[in-house]
Amino acid sequence: MAKTFCFLIVPAMLFSQTLPAPFDKAVAYSRTLHVSTAGTASGDGSANAPFDTIQRAVRAATPGTRILVRAGAYRGAITLSGLKGEPGKPVALTAEGAVELDAAGAGTILSGSDLRYVVIEGFTLRGATVHAINIDDGGSYETPTEHLVLRGLTIAGSGSGGNNDCIKLSGVDKFHISRNNVWGCNRGEIIDMVGCHDGVITGNYFHEPVASGVQTKGGSSDVIIHGNVFADIPGRAVNAGGSTDLPFFRPIDAPHEAARIQVIGNVFLRNGAMAGAAVAFTGCDGCLFANNTILDPKTWVARILQENRAERFAPSRNGQFVNNIIVFKMADVRAFVNVSPGTAPETFTFGSNLWFASDRGSDWTGPVLGNNIPPESGSLVQRNPMIPDAANRDVRIPSDSPAHAAGRLVPGIAAPDMEGKPWASPPSIGAYEAATPQRPPAKRPRQR
Repeated sequence: MAKTFCFLIVPAMLFSQTLPAPFDKAVAYSRTLHVSTAGTASGDGSANAPFDTIQRAVRAATPGTRILVRAGAYRGAITLSGLKGEPGKPVALTAEGAVELDAAGAGTILSGSDLRYVVIEGFTLRGATVHAINIDDGGSYETPTEHLVLRGLTIAGSGSGGNNDCIKLSGVDKFHISRNNVWGCNRGEIIDMVGCHDGVITGNYFHEPVASGVQTKGGSSDVIIHGNVFADIPGRAVNAGGSTDLPFFRPIDAPHEAARIQVIGNVFLRNGAMAGAAVAFTGCDGCLFANNTILDPKTWVARILQENRAERFAPSRNGQFVNNIIVFKMADVRAFVNVSPGTAPETFTFGSNLWFASDRGSDWTGPVLGNNIPPESGSLVQRNPMIPDAANRDVRIPSDSPAHAAGRLVPGIAAPDMEGKPWASPPSIGAYEAATPQRPPAKRPRQR
């Protein structure tokens, strides 16, 4: 039986207008340590006598310390384990200028367990043979790493063909990953999360890995993936869930691979060429894929999967795929939605999407979802969304786009549009709220 929706009675206040802010917003540091390639072993970390290694500065850091790393190339692995700030007194590891962290043969460049209130910002990482960044809870699942910011990083590849990720997070809660440029991760994911909770991933450019993009599995929940560009990812651009061995779940008794993952206001370009999709709901309970713009998808647009068949797990269920623009070529798509056994596709909602087959005429009648997925409602078919310059990642829609004000209100949505603008009521379809048309100025009455 098809689900029905009322578009106008849901209060607009249920649309959040702002993302959760990172914990270091407006923080003032009480102490600064300096690191320089011109530093010496006898340096004390002051501006005039900087440390010669980042590792020495990390060992000397206390709550409220900002470590400024001066421009240059620093070689080898850096261990952050035990680095702890406090509320209002974080520890920041910050690049001052162009700072390159070169693995120089090390498996991982930045690693750490049991971190608290730590900011890592502004570095370029390259050359890791395993993970560029690996942060975890040290195997003590009751005491996760908490309050972590990764911001403004460039990760120019990592891994050597195994399950190697650019960013590996295991048992990390209350994190904020923003404005990073990451590519080239070799066989693992751009970000692989195992048992991570209450996080925000926003404003990043993720592109051209060997396999997949962002993965939330192993009991992960309440993660917002917002305002990112996912480009040329051959596997799953977002894997909401996954397949995790039972001893590694956080919490250990989690009844799902993932829950309440919200993928909102992102742009997906040319993803899925290697049997992938823009999104895979993989053992995901109550996950949302809303107000995204998908251009030139390959193989599938979405997948509903159940790869972990442990008896305690709920099937992949209660997902929503709504308010999305999908511009595609029929020749590139094997099917619109791929569904595996052991899932509950009848509990999913697809609707208020705009589907435009660029290699078909006006008589194309829309996607066939099948697989017991309820029929869409409120969707637009074969209406050109009038995207101005997709080649340059400009997918803002004009006010006269058919996507303008054509979406549905989604209770509980937790992010604004890709630029941080509030959604209208009703919202536009796609990653951007449409530009408001300019009214001509009112004519003044002629004076006599």
